Amino acid sequence: MDPSPPRGLFIEHQADAHPGYLGDRAVERGADVVIHAPAAGAFPDPCDFDFVVALGSSDAAYDDTLSYGEAERALLKEAVERDVPVLGVCFGAQMLARTLGGEVRRMERPEIGWAAVETTEPALIEPGPWLTWHFDAFITPPGAVQIARTPQAAQAFVHGPHLGVQFHPEATVSSVASWARTYADVIAGAGGSVDALNAETRRRAARARAAAHRLFDRFWDRALAARAASR
Repeated sequence: MDPSPPRGLFIEHQADAHPGYLGDRAVERGADVVIHAPAAGAFPDPCDFDFVVALGSSDAAYDDTLSYGEAERALLKEAVERDVPVLGVCFGAQMLARTLGGEVRRMERPEIGWAAVETTEPALIEPGPWLTWHFDAFITPPGAVQIARTPQAAQAFVHGPHLGVQFHPEATVSSVASWARTYADVIAGAGGSVDALNAETRRRAARARAAAHRLFDRFWDRALAARAASR
């Protein structure tokens, strides 16, 4: 009998911050993907999954008044304690950092746009360019190793099988267009252009998708190896 396919939980905080290229790749690799929106109710048990991906949000990870914040951090804490590998993306990385004892802080100015990153582990995190879109930044948590950054902020850390990335490997042309509409004033205030950003995103789409797939593959391989070792 064939073994059951790996199961992956994607935590989707808002409709335009969907699993995107990462979710597509998980399905291509044969995973049984479950998408959970915190507004839908109680979080599932992370131990029912082989990996967890916590996605982005316009909320602030340091805001303790979030209706779902405590429950999501509890899920991430249980995943870490039970060796269920977690991939945190932007807000998800910040929530993972907090769960691991780190901090999240407001930045002096947002980082929005396509950026190269300095990486000490290019076999896991490529130099990019990657799409950055964040107003807050994590402080690398205790026991974790920072492996990528830009001049403005840390961009990735590893903690055992867990990976947090501040940038957005999942972002598609449509999701970026939605974010750009929402934050048009911010982009203009920083001297940018919504049209230029959308055009660059379209131009980079094929390479961005391929880079996101490679990143997911590397996380996937580490995650499954870690799960196999823990059983």
